[in-house]
Amino acid sequence: MNFFLSYIILAEIFAIVALSTNFLVGVIGIFSVSQAAIMGVGAYAYAIAVMAGIPFPLALLLAITLCALLNVATSLPSLRLEGDYFVVTSFGLQIVATAVFMNWSAVTGGTSGIAGIPAPRFSGLSFDEPENFVFLSTFALGLASAGYWLLMRSSYGRTLHAIRLDELAAVAAGRHVLQMKLGISAVSGAYAGLGGALYAIFMSFIDPSSFEIHVSVLILTMLVVGGARTLAGSILGPFIILAVPQMLTLLALPPHLIGPLRSLAFGVILVSFMLWLPKGLAGRKI
Repeated sequence: MNFFLSYIILAEIFAIVALSTNFLVGVIGIFSVSQAAIMGVGAYAYAIAVMAGIPFPLALLLAITLCALLNVATSLPSLRLEGDYFVVTSFGLQIVATAVFMNWSAVTGGTSGIAGIPAPRFSGLSFDEPENFVFLSTFALGLASAGYWLLMRSSYGRTLHAIRLDELAAVAAGRHVLQMKLGISAVSGAYAGLGGALYAIFMSFIDPSSFEIHVSVLILTMLVVGGARTLAGSILGPFIILAVPQMLTLLALPPHLIGPLRSLAFGVILVSFMLWLPKGLAGRKI
């Protein structure tokens, strides 16, 4: 039962991060390969804050705010240029973040990571067990999903859709395109920070390998499989992709083959969907 709950919890956490990616890839049409880095900043920020004695709500707010500001700061230079520059900038951010996580040992613990991250407690109830944590992750995903749904149906969301369709027409209509893109970048960063903090709480241990470039690619794969530009796609993708490693364990393969086969399976799935089902299972074409 704990194994199944752990799968549900991780899928819900990555669904929040997939929503974060969807704001960029699906809503305004710019590819980002740094969501794992932003997620990592949120995880480390929360872990460091809570282990320094800061209460859970403030530590969570700190992680979310820091990631929102970081996403805006890194997006500002590239959003003034063509969309391809955002991909390059996000890739650079991913590489820099991984280097910082690995080498700033005094703060991040280096390659050893940070262990013993305490779980929050409310009214004597601890969230260090999957049976309890699943309520927290489900509640967080529900809030994140409601926020996405409301934002996309607001006038702000409709303007973002117009910018995606024809940015020059939006500028001609008097819309402040850059400010709106920065706004959605902040929201995207906040979602990634929330996902990172929840990941740190649930795992109670984080290290740089949890937030490397392959994790960003994995998040993009989740979005492609589920379908961009929709709420359902962002939630469906993580549940499908995270089920792949579990299915491989049922094949009774040698342990040293499971890792390479998992990467191969993810690659085949990503290429297949991009070629034959670019809209994903529940989304619209990127």
